[in-house]
Amino acid sequence: MQLYLSHTSPFARLCLVRALLLQQNDLRLHFTNPWDNPADLAGKNPFGQIPVLETDDGVTIYNTHLICQYLHHDAFSPQDLAVTAYAASLLEISIQALKLVRFKAENSTDHPLVARCLDAVRRALPQAPELDPQSREWPQVMLGIVLLTVKLRCPDLFNQHVRSDTAQAVARFEELDFVRKTDPAALEKRPATVGSL
Repeated sequence: MQLYLSHTSPFARLCLVRALLLQQNDLRLHFTNPWDNPADLAGKNPFGQIPVLETDDGVTIYNTHLICQYLHHDAFSPQDLAVTAYAASLLEISIQALKLVRFKAENSTDHPLVARCLDAVRRALPQAPELDPQSREWPQVMLGIVLLTVKLRCPDLFNQHVRSDTAQAVARFEELDFVRKTDPAALEKRPATVGSL
């Protein structure tokens, strides 16, 4: 199998963490920059987005949650689904705001959706489900990665609006081996497989 990813994508990082925790050591990693619209990525995913998983049978799966589900077929409780839904929504809304700011026209004002997204993050952070940094259950790991992404990409929002217990849990989560191995700075080395992380 081969995972198409970018070293800075939090969506790809979720898939990479999932593969690492499941010891999918032979999973090959293909680093690419989706903003360059590379032909090899477009050939695998007509939407030109990452992550993309190409199975050993040549089937391509694109969508973070579906890739993670393919790697391991979990049966989640309603509580697990609620944590997963919170994490997925927080990640989507945070990254949407960052993309709108990053790609706005020079000397233009922010798109009105930016304020709406940031307001949603402000409302959501104090309501974060409890994070257990020692858990290896996927909903908890996903929540940890997403909260860490918000902390790294929107530090002021995170510091002003997150509960103290959540901030402490994220700090402990950040020190875990699999989290350090999948940090964007660590992935700049572009390891060839999950096993070489």
